[in-house]
Amino acid sequence: MARRAYYVSPPPSGGAPRPPTWSALTARLRGLAAANPGACRITTVGVSRGGEPLLLLTLGHGPLRLLIVAGAHPNEPVGHATVVALVEHVPAHPSAREDATWYVLPSSDPDGALLNEAWYSHAWPPTLESYHRGFYRPAAADQPEATFPTARGGPAALPETRALMTVVDTVRPDAMVSLHNADSGGSFYVTTRGETALVDLLADCAARHDLPVAQLPADCVDWASPGPGVFVLPPAATPRAAATDSTEGCSDGSAGSENAGGAKGVAEWQPAGATSVHYAARHGCLGLYPEVPMWRTEPVGLPTAEGVRHLLSTADFLTGLMERTAAAAGPTPFLPAAQDTVRGMRLMARLARRQPPQVSDQDLHLLLPLRAAGMLLRHLDTQLDATTAPLPHLLSERLLLREHFDRWLRQTQATLRPRPLPLSRVVGFQLDTILGTARLLSPG
Repeated sequence: MARRAYYVSPPPSGGAPRPPTWSALTARLRGLAAANPGACRITTVGVSRGGEPLLLLTLGHGPLRLLIVAGAHPNEPVGHATVVALVEHVPAHPSAREDATWYVLPSSDPDGALLNEAWYSHAWPPTLESYHRGFYRPAAADQPEATFPTARGGPAALPETRALMTVVDTVRPDAMVSLHNADSGGSFYVTTRGETALVDLLADCAARHDLPVAQLPADCVDWASPGPGVFVLPPAATPRAAATDSTEGCSDGSAGSENAGGAKGVAEWQPAGATSVHYAARHGCLGLYPEVPMWRTEPVGLPTAEGVRHLLSTADFLTGLMERTAAAAGPTPFLPAAQDTVRGMRLMARLARRQPPQVSDQDLHLLLPLRAAGMLLRHLDTQLDATTAPLPHLLSERLLLREHFDRWLRQTQATLRPRPLPLSRVVGFQLDTILGTARLLSPG
């Protein structure tokens, strides 16, 4: 199956292309299905917790079965644009329709997508500030992508996860490509099988679209790798009782010093379940996450010890602020998400001390505090907007948080010096990856 570079056309307004919003994406796909009834079929395979339809678009009629999923992490909207590129490509290319049947799920978390639209719906590329002030990524237990049952687990709790399980069990895909994008760094693949052909595919796609290949992302330390930029996802871990980083959080069982001077007994992050590609692998499916950055950045130059100190000091500050505002603030989706991110910061700090030297200088040591602070600002703004007489206590805490957010943002901007990558380039990388994967798996 021939591959080609794909470039997104500018929108009618003439502005910079940007990922479609959820409503625009669903309208585009429904319109495509209506205009091509013989080539495409759209069905509703479930309903999200917020009442949004979970759509599945089916194209082609070939023997190879390919399941493409976007929006697994709702703060990663590049996949929405890639889905549009794919569903326009397949009907226009007879070989794509004849060699494979394409099953396209435009978002597995539309509720989360709606909560991220503020930072990309009006302008692209985002700035570091606009991205983090509009950022939302659910806590692990609220992510459809992260809550599949493990080998010893029970049924999935989330309706979105159950819907995707049904799709996987019905389609039994030969490959499942879940589209992801990172903030910065290089492009890389996470896969369920360490196939050497993926190394060449990654190198080809990255070179074609002038993207760097990541050497060793922080998430992939100690993972098996068949070659540069390709990392094999370990088996799903069974969720454990939450450890605290003052005791059980240290793998050697000793009392941790990470909390010195800060909040005590804060639970460390833990997985909520298996991922979608873990589940699909039960059918012999090749799972693939093509990761691509939004920004090209400078080398971080942040020694591990300094990064750990930043993670822990910011985690302590954010924990204290959440504790001080807990009684006055009501529930929002942003608070548990911010709490989960802080848990992840503490876990990353502990693991960083045990990682080899080649994974120092991690941008996530700077970016995770901005994510947590941005979501906590959204949480407090929601509370303040809901009352005509805001509590002075909340106003002062919100002002303090904004001061810290602005200082961390200036530090991150000065260190990373982010330059946005054109959307056409990162979409082209993902589309070429999808089509290249189909070519690798096609017989003959």
